Amino acid sequence: MKTILIATDFSKASRNASLYGVQLAKALNANIILFNAYKVPPPAPALNASISRYDIMMQTDKQLLDEADFLDPKRAIIEIICDEGVAEDAIINIANEKKVDFIITGMKGSGKNFRKIFGSTATLLAKNTNIPLVIVPEDARFKNPDIVVFASDNIDSDKDVPRQLTAITKLFKSKLYVVKVIKNKNEEWFEVSDTPQKLRKIVKILDTSIQYPVDTDIRHALNEFIKKHHADMLVMMPHKHEWMERLFRKSETKDMIFHTQVPLLVLPEISSKLQVSNKKDLQNETHG
Repeated sequence: MKTILIATDFSKASRNASLYGVQLAKALNANIILFNAYKVPPPAPALNASISRYDIMMQTDKQLLDEADFLDPKRAIIEIICDEGVAEDAIINIANEKKVDFIITGMKGSGKNFRKIFGSTATLLAKNTNIPLVIVPEDARFKNPDIVVFASDNIDSDKDVPRQLTAITKLFKSKLYVVKVIKNKNEEWFEVSDTPQKLRKIVKILDTSIQYPVDTDIRHALNEFIKKHHADMLVMMPHKHEWMERLFRKSETKDMIFHTQVPLLVLPEISSKLQVSNKKDLQNETHG
């Protein structure tokens, strides 16, 4: 049985992500770990007093219990866990310890204060997770991802793409669009003519084609493509040493985390969580 970890900070955005996660868990017949990472504040110099770790842990545990009762009144699928630490580190550590299949976290729009406080957690999770991460916009509602858009900066270098995308499309029975945004129509001719034969076979196996929307603004192009094709989920696979560095330098791409209108699934470059049960069949088809 699959397991989903929902990271919550008890905010409105987290509540929405939790509701999304519960529906996703029901669709996948999965269990849920509801998790919160707390910090113990330093003692106030003027008062020379501090709040005990035990008190904070018990308070957090009570909040998690209340949230779990709201999300799953019968408490049939939710386990609660809290731990002290930096949010992104604690989330990834417990997710690996519990061998979860997905991490789910919320996203609250694009306010400056939010970017400063939570944006760093979301982007650090996206950068460092080795487990598939679903970032849920504050206004998003659960819908089975029947139509999925995979956005790639360099699909030919995405060696894990066939396995991971096949796993996703099989898991959700989704129609897949592979998208690479280009700056002008001349680039499309180059991209199409430069597509290697191996990649052509992979695309054929995935029962899709590569789309090349033309726009100098990547965020705008992806959002327009998602809207036009009524997509339910956006998928990205950042590369730690190449694409990820550019992802967080280029404002237009970084903005996808803050401005996507649909849940964003971040696939790790190397993952053991979304192994395809018929991997050998995929390899045979590729070489066939």
